[in-house]
Amino acid sequence: MKKLIYTLLLMASVSACNFLDTPVYDELDEETIYHDETTCMSGLAGIYDILGNSAVYGQNLWGDLDAGTDIMVYNRSYGMDYQYVSLYNYNNTDSYVTDTWEALYTGINRANDYIDILERRTDDDCGGAEQKAMYIGEAKALRALFYMNLVAYWGEVPLRLTPTKDLSSQLLERSSQADIYAQIIQDLKDAEEGCLPADELNAPGRISQTTAQALLARAYLWQSGYPVYANTWNEALTYARKVRDSGLHQLNYTPTSITTSMPEYTIGTGNSSTSEDCKDRSYYTNENSPANGYCSLFINMCSNLYDTSARESMFEVEFYGNGLDQSNESGKVGLYNGIQNSITTDEDQPFAYAWYDATKILVRLYNKLVNDPTTVEEAAEVGDRDARKWWNVSDYTFDTSSGSAVKTLRTNYRQRQIEFLSTGMNNVFPGKWRAEYDPIRPWARNNGSINFPVMRYSDVLLMIAEASNEIDGPTQEAIDAINEVRERAGAISMSLNDFPDQATLRQFIFEERTRELCFEVPRHMELRRMGRDFFFTRIRMLQDQSLYISNQSSSTIGYPTDNVRSVPARNLSERHIYLPIPQSELNVNTICGQNEGW
Repeated sequence: MKKLIYTLLLMASVSACNFLDTPVYDELDEETIYHDETTCMSGLAGIYDILGNSAVYGQNLWGDLDAGTDIMVYNRSYGMDYQYVSLYNYNNTDSYVTDTWEALYTGINRANDYIDILERRTDDDCGGAEQKAMYIGEAKALRALFYMNLVAYWGEVPLRLTPTKDLSSQLLERSSQADIYAQIIQDLKDAEEGCLPADELNAPGRISQTTAQALLARAYLWQSGYPVYANTWNEALTYARKVRDSGLHQLNYTPTSITTSMPEYTIGTGNSSTSEDCKDRSYYTNENSPANGYCSLFINMCSNLYDTSARESMFEVEFYGNGLDQSNESGKVGLYNGIQNSITTDEDQPFAYAWYDATKILVRLYNKLVNDPTTVEEAAEVGDRDARKWWNVSDYTFDTSSGSAVKTLRTNYRQRQIEFLSTGMNNVFPGKWRAEYDPIRPWARNNGSINFPVMRYSDVLLMIAEASNEIDGPTQEAIDAINEVRERAGAISMSLNDFPDQATLRQFIFEERTRELCFEVPRHMELRRMGRDFFFTRIRMLQDQSLYISNQSSSTIGYPTDNVRSVPARNLSERHIYLPIPQSELNVNTICGQNEGW
């Protein structure tokens, strides 16, 4: 799909250079377009194209709109008083809020227009009945995905299902979340019928039948939580099982063909004369380690390598190029949410702003099972088994004191500081996507080609676990699904006896989803669907100075009040349960209405 979009852009730019030699045609309208397979695919590519917009998955959805939570925070101390969404210090004219709203509705309007026209085309116009169903199915799945993002961040929004062609059709009240979910589910059911199987499509940049089923499971899961409480756990379980039982998706265990050898790193000295040597990081490239599969998954994603065997990455938003040529299909994954490097002149390492830090709360989740450990030693024993911890949270930094970027692994001592002390928690970056693996050259400061995953098979397994527990309490099916995810990460396996009741397993699944899917699934939605009080409690943990481990008086889980990382908790108020409807929408849609508190 990214190649198709890029080709269309290139064709447009080339023809523009010779426009005086080009025959003049009448303006294209809905009667003259989409009469052959090529133009039908081009129209579909135009809907997919919105996903890569900087206001959508290019930056905003995983960046400023979803930071300021219990797992990721803005990290610049000079910006403590800035008006940022992630600091909960903004209003409804904020550019991030406005741009994302408008981009999502642009995607919806493109989908509405495309669906409306294609439904009036003959099968022959589209290359046959199966092709026509595929085009419409993918367009409806994309419309559903745009609405899932709207409901995740804004709650009640206008439900537009026909093309908006003038101001008269712009006027629309917000629909209830129940009605929005009903439309999302209907669109995804239609997509399930029309989209191609994953092995036939064999392209994670497009929506397959099992991706539609996985998104259905997510929609049913979301609406079963706050505020709809639809109790559609059975439906969520049904569709998640469909994906599992298709046999088309597995967790990745294959070592990546892209390797970074240990001699490329230097070893940090830490802050103590008792600093130890670094732990063995061989799970990155050691094919005998099952945990290698998790790291390899993201190395491949960063490297534009597609796994068409396991197909764990079921659907990802594709980016292309570095923004320095005629292509504008690049994104900021791994640059704004990556490992900071302030050197711009080093050809061996990419510059990265790294506006966000991973939090103490996230790091310590890897160190617990059902209950909080009582000693540092117990916690460390649990956490050291889980390869996700020091992959999702950077295990290295760049030493730039020499004028070049030297990749420096943290010592055990330094890692322990990060895990258990209230000091040393600055500049602990998300490491899930690492710009050093981006193959596009030259590297650019603000653009890269790293893709962003919308749905992975591990999410499907954890949805099976969650839905099964909500229906019947702790079940062996739930434990098996959890262990499949944990064992791939090298983490300690669980047993049914570890969970005496539904509530205990519910909390564990929430934590396991965080350990596995951090920075991927909308965090505000993950918190909110667990309950309104849960949402506020988790974010306010950023300033919590209570003890985390009973015999470690310095082991607080929150940040001091003069630290920018505690600002979200201090600024958070009841109205921040949802984003405000942008003023730009209210100006042209006067009957829309505003969200509570805004």
